[in-house]
Amino acid sequence: MTAMGWKRGLVTAGAMFLGLSVAVSSWAQGMYYKEFKKDGRIYVFNIKANADRFAASGETGVGLTRLSHGPNGETCFFDNEQAMDLFNFKYGIDAVVERPKPPTQTIVWRDGKTRITTDNAYLELSNRIQVRWTQELPDDTVQLAGTAAKGDGKGSFRIRRSKTKFEGWVFKNWIQYEVQANWPALTGSNVGAILEDANINWDVSKGKKKFMVKFGQFKVPFGLQELTSSGAQQFVDRTDVSNRYARGRETGVSLWGVLGANKLEWRVGASNGNGLTRSANDNDKYQYNARVVWQPNGVAPLGTYSGALQSESDFESTDKPLFALAGNFESNDKFNATTSTDTKDTIWGGDLIFKYKRLFATAAYFNKEATPEGATAGTEGPKFKDKGWYVQAGYLLNSKRTWEVAFRYTQTDPSDLKSGDDRSEIGGALNYFYSRHNLKVQADFRQIEDDAAKTKNQELRVQTQIIF
Repeated sequence: MTAMGWKRGLVTAGAMFLGLSVAVSSWAQGMYYKEFKKDGRIYVFNIKANADRFAASGETGVGLTRLSHGPNGETCFFDNEQAMDLFNFKYGIDAVVERPKPPTQTIVWRDGKTRITTDNAYLELSNRIQVRWTQELPDDTVQLAGTAAKGDGKGSFRIRRSKTKFEGWVFKNWIQYEVQANWPALTGSNVGAILEDANINWDVSKGKKKFMVKFGQFKVPFGLQELTSSGAQQFVDRTDVSNRYARGRETGVSLWGVLGANKLEWRVGASNGNGLTRSANDNDKYQYNARVVWQPNGVAPLGTYSGALQSESDFESTDKPLFALAGNFESNDKFNATTSTDTKDTIWGGDLIFKYKRLFATAAYFNKEATPEGATAGTEGPKFKDKGWYVQAGYLLNSKRTWEVAFRYTQTDPSDLKSGDDRSEIGGALNYFYSRHNLKVQADFRQIEDDAAKTKNQELRVQTQIIF
């Protein structure tokens, strides 16, 4: 044999010896066996540390107990399944030792969310970033802060939203939770507004969605566009009308459910009535809300806070249209409130949504009766009506549903006791969707006409969003 051959032989033998040493070491560790007989029982250990602990203290730790399993009918304790296997081999006992089912643990990323599944819990983690540029084009009679003269425009960059959200279920899939933070809210007057959502939803019908209880902080059941996430809007942001009448998140409780083969959804709720993340109610009254949704063909899932009926633009319709009508109600007595205008407000409203073959349309109407507090505390001033409505529609231009054009118009009459105080918004949008709402670029141009101020202010907005 040549010198080179000897070298190769030695290297091969060394590798085999090393592998055999590792295998023997592993086998020896797995074959550790210690048996104790005490008080008519047999204690068997496959892990030396467990055996040493038992010998010193009599503590067994966690393991398996089998009645009458010993060769003479003794009760046996095993610190794991391997110990039981070795015991059965030693005494010639014919018994199958079932291994515990490996715990479920999967992590996947899908539709802008990291999804983690275990045997007893499910978590969806997502982040949303909206970066916006706005060019303000004021009326010739309006001077913007930081400009030299009336009518001068001004451009600004802004982080409109940056949110982190945790949602899912724990223990049972009908015990759900939601936590969401909006980081830019730290700069506002109410720093607690960083916490937007923090709630628990208990499906009393155990997954059937017939009767659910949601408590904590969440969006009250009122107004379709407000209930639609800011990340799923067709325009850069919601209409002025929606922002005026649908106030969004509150701390309280809501009862809701689905009836009639996924055709009817109902929600009622009570809350403090003073906005999000407040430590206490600001008077001795509550805000009450109710919403009923009717979906004639039962196509889209109801009983959710997301999905096709809480998302603008048509990415979901197939051979059937998605169509739903809803009615809304709100009552909020703010007399003696410490954080808002003292009025009693009652609002009735309705909205609709339609999606079919890349066409999306929505509309809403609100009618508020406001009663201000009178000059003397506890008395009522003159009531007035505050009405508003909007229409909005868009169409995805290509079959891949990546380009979209949209249009909206809104009208508001803040008080029927005054004339010439109407306010309107008209605008159009052009959107590019790289991955639907998860990654998109939006541009819209709008004009806001204020009859009371006799102004027509215009605005160009460009925003990009990523959800991951």
